[in-house]
Amino acid sequence: MIPRLRRRPPAACPRPRLLLALLLAAAWLEEAPAARAARPPPAGKPPAAAAPAQPKRPPTELSNSFIITSLQDLLPIDIRGTKQTPCEYAVARARGLGQKRFSLVVTAYWGGGSGGVSHYSFKDVNVAYPDGVKFPEASASTVKTWQQGIQRCFKAAADAGFTGLQILNHIDSEDGLVWRNVLPVDPLAKVNGWSYDDVVVAPAAAAIKAVLKPQTKLWFMVNGEMGNSLWHHPASYLALIGKYRAAFSPGRRPGSTRVGMALHWNKVCGNCFYIPHVNSQQLYNTTYHELFVQQKEQLLKAFDAPAVKRALEAADVLGISHYAPAPMTGVTPGMFAMPIDTAAYELSHWGIDFRALINAPSRDFLFSEIGLGGADPANQRAAGSLEELAGNPLYGIWAVYNTAQDPWRNSNYKSYRRMWFKALVDFLQAGGGPRYKVDAAFIWSVGTWDVAAIHPISTSAEGTYADWEIVKWMRWLSNKVPSR
Repeated sequence: MIPRLRRRPPAACPRPRLLLALLLAAAWLEEAPAARAARPPPAGKPPAAAAPAQPKRPPTELSNSFIITSLQDLLPIDIRGTKQTPCEYAVARARGLGQKRFSLVVTAYWGGGSGGVSHYSFKDVNVAYPDGVKFPEASASTVKTWQQGIQRCFKAAADAGFTGLQILNHIDSEDGLVWRNVLPVDPLAKVNGWSYDDVVVAPAAAAIKAVLKPQTKLWFMVNGEMGNSLWHHPASYLALIGKYRAAFSPGRRPGSTRVGMALHWNKVCGNCFYIPHVNSQQLYNTTYHELFVQQKEQLLKAFDAPAVKRALEAADVLGISHYAPAPMTGVTPGMFAMPIDTAAYELSHWGIDFRALINAPSRDFLFSEIGLGGADPANQRAAGSLEELAGNPLYGIWAVYNTAQDPWRNSNYKSYRRMWFKALVDFLQAGGGPRYKVDAAFIWSVGTWDVAAIHPISTSAEGTYADWEIVKWMRWLSNKVPSR
């Protein structure tokens, strides 16, 4: 399955910006009576049917995340009667569910769209703006403000007592029309005096380093879904990994900090060559192979595959965004290995053994993102059919909870969601085994993907996107996971 437009807030998927501004301004609604009555129940074991055999690997938690997309995510406001930032609210929600790990997704922006980077920026959402949003460009002042904000956010997570934190760094296009995975940007190249490293990675590293507890494991991803950038500039990523490994080393136990990269599960190299959209995963693999073979000589001349391999080998941790299609019936735990197989199949064409890389004892492997969104391709309403929902888990609705846009009010979709998550819990209970080890997995916790109502907008006076039965299974799994 080839992604079209990525699911993200308005700067990353086309929808009215003013609507987002109004939603964010009004999002922090007081807790609804229905939500109070449906507080997360205690941990409960998933249904015994199709339970996995005794796992050979330690269980892996199904954890949550907070996606930082704007300055407003980092500013204190009144959320259900408490003055706190949206980030702090999400941290408390996840920790309150007994979760041991948490992901913080750091999102800055680039201007220039498909024409390349003309500048870097941050998103400022305010109903006072004509379009509800502005993108102040990177400067000493804006970068400082950004770093201070994410440091407060990171401190909340560090102080909460999670045993593991992922920092997932990436950028989105200001116009919301270009997927970062196709951007061939050099992360070290200066544009108007600022590089991707200067604006995104360095502030995040300084912020987490200032607050991280000695006992907390850190997975620090220098990029997420930026395959074309990696293929064009592998030496720069090799340098970034070395730079931040060295930066985090002083005072840290060996192995407690892992520095690496997160890839998309397919189109790993972005659009390094054209691959048409196909719905069948088998057809996708066949198409990839045929097109690669047809132009193999040109591709291996255009890109330095051995250098890409060296950059991946240098990583202490590798991750994938897991939004692979699933069958409409008979979802099994083994299905969640399919996107790993797909990434490995693609990379094998470039002389890279992805399976060996992620199964190495010295390297961690994560589902840096995973989720089931339940929406149509426009990310505006519920999927038009179960086939559309199952085949496109990345489609979801980033909106304050409202019954009109809630796909999970459909009883068939709700049942499918439970079947999907039951299989995922079983897969993670076995640690991803027997073929793969998965060291952590992080739900994309906002809007219709937010099965545990982690984000403030995922609950309103009208209800919640959460499914408390699935939350019971998540709590049960968390109780099985070793503390370290």
